[in-house]
Amino acid sequence: MAASSLAEPLATRAHLNLIESSKRLSQLDPEAEVETAEGWMFGAGSFDHPAITNTAFRADDSLDPSELIGQAREFFGRRGRGFCVWARDGGDEDRDLIDACEAEGLAEVYAMPEMVLEAPAEMPEARPGTSIRPFAAGEDADYWRIAAASYAELGFPPEVFTQYSDDEALVGDGFAVFFGDLEGEPAAIGLAIVSDGVAGIYWVGCMPQARGHGLGRAVTAAATNAGFELGADFASLQASPLGRPIYEAMGYCTIYDYRLRLCPPPGAA
Repeated sequence: MAASSLAEPLATRAHLNLIESSKRLSQLDPEAEVETAEGWMFGAGSFDHPAITNTAFRADDSLDPSELIGQAREFFGRRGRGFCVWARDGGDEDRDLIDACEAEGLAEVYAMPEMVLEAPAEMPEARPGTSIRPFAAGEDADYWRIAAASYAELGFPPEVFTQYSDDEALVGDGFAVFFGDLEGEPAAIGLAIVSDGVAGIYWVGCMPQARGHGLGRAVTAAATNAGFELGADFASLQASPLGRPIYEAMGYCTIYDYRLRLCPPPGAA
């Protein structure tokens, strides 16, 4: 995989943080399989959902997109899996990749904005009954329970989150993980993964019944600021429709959109 550096454009560094973070998150799944080469990263989780846990990233913009797609078909095909290619739209970096996906019949199934913040976030004042605290080892069941409830309305099957069973990685170097509590009970989550000066913000969520208390924004701000404290010079995230208004209010701005292109499993219609 191509290494990032502080001299590279912000948009490139954000993309490489997503790739590195996806690799690190795969380590939470003992059955995940990851392949990295000079120009790509493929990750196959223990769950076979092709649009969530089976992903193909181009890490080197000069890599021929047909080679990327061909190598991905081979990697995931050996496992009987479909997969999604993550392509950037809004700049020139992945125009050829998007064109190649279209030529290969890989249809777009999801899109989300890539957003960045170049300064620490303002930490909102805690509302009555709420608090933000760091994750501690042994609390992974609560973390993924909240994730499953938070992402269900976005179409994520709850069983997707049962694959993450190694909570030790969540307290490892480069991770900063937080809970938002409501009346003393975990109700919101968010984490930062720092690599090469970028704080990637991932798996932010709030229990549906706990929304309206400011926990989503507060836990995002906590993760963002922890990333800066760990040495990042900007924060990066991919926003869901639910999260985007919150992130925009915090000062995050969109620099491009990710387009997920689906390759179905071998033999699928």
